[in-house]
Amino acid sequence: MKKIIFTILFVFIAIEMYAWQVKLADSITKSPVGFATVYDAKGTVIGRSDMGGYINLQEGVEYHISHIGYVPKRIVYNEDSIILLSPSSYKLSGVTATAKRKKYYHCKVYFRSIEHVDSCLKYYMDGIREFYINTKNKKVHCGNVVTNNFMSKRKDIAQKKRNMMIGDKYIALPFLDKSTLYEETMRDKKRNIKSGIVYADSISIGSCEFLTDKNEMLLSIDALWPKNALVTNLFGYEQVLSKYNKTELYRYNDLDAPSVFNLKSSNSYRHLTLTHKKENIVRDIDVEDIFYVVEYEYTDTKELSSSTLLKENYKKYSEMFPITERIREQLVQEE
Repeated sequence: MKKIIFTILFVFIAIEMYAWQVKLADSITKSPVGFATVYDAKGTVIGRSDMGGYINLQEGVEYHISHIGYVPKRIVYNEDSIILLSPSSYKLSGVTATAKRKKYYHCKVYFRSIEHVDSCLKYYMDGIREFYINTKNKKVHCGNVVTNNFMSKRKDIAQKKRNMMIGDKYIALPFLDKSTLYEETMRDKKRNIKSGIVYADSISIGSCEFLTDKNEMLLSIDALWPKNALVTNLFGYEQVLSKYNKTELYRYNDLDAPSVFNLKSSNSYRHLTLTHKKENIVRDIDVEDIFYVVEYEYTDTKELSSSTLLKENYKKYSEMFPITERIREQLVQEE
């Protein structure tokens, strides 16, 4: 009798834990949405959709879906084979002067950097940062910045001081590189883009989508390729980087390849596992960095914005790009 009861319970548990393969897709074009971040109701990062837009979800579980090119979505999964995401749309505050006539490209970005340790929010930072980029040599000068910081006081996710030498606080201020992800991809002789797929040595490592209705290009790649993992050892700690995805969204036209002057938003996601060979330590760490170019102009002068103006910008754009409900709840609980 006990064996029968155990078997029945096992069957129910197996059914409950069964994960369905679901496709995330654009609500307009029906094309797959790859590298979207999916959280559960507790704020735990479940994973990222693959290049085909697929991810495994469990029936009856609440999920939060986030992607820089799409409106965040909250669902309770009910066995749908496809989940449609609506493309996001925000207008930049800027002018239309050409880069050739001006010395600097001046832009402001609203950014957010989040670190979860064992599904608990440990670090959070958001803010506004401005940049001046020389339009000839693309030399980047960082202007002023306004930030809002959070660090959890929970002792159960605290790490020892010496562990900070291998990496503890992963959140960081955003920085604009001279080259975009697209330019780096096209310069790499081992990589090429064909029919919307990014290939490296004939292996599919990403996707490139042209959003013709909005004159935008969305590029996502597996930034860890060609390695399956990166391992770092220090003071008995082993840190394994097992996932690293990058996504960039550009304003796009058929005349020029997307440069730093076309960059509209950027996202990177990393998953790391931290262990110690003697101490009983196992940490799963998820880090996500995202920024949106919210204002830009071409100018011949370098006049840094005041802290007062940046604080006003912060209030405006933090409301325009709200955080997920679960992260907001975690921040409130820690206050």
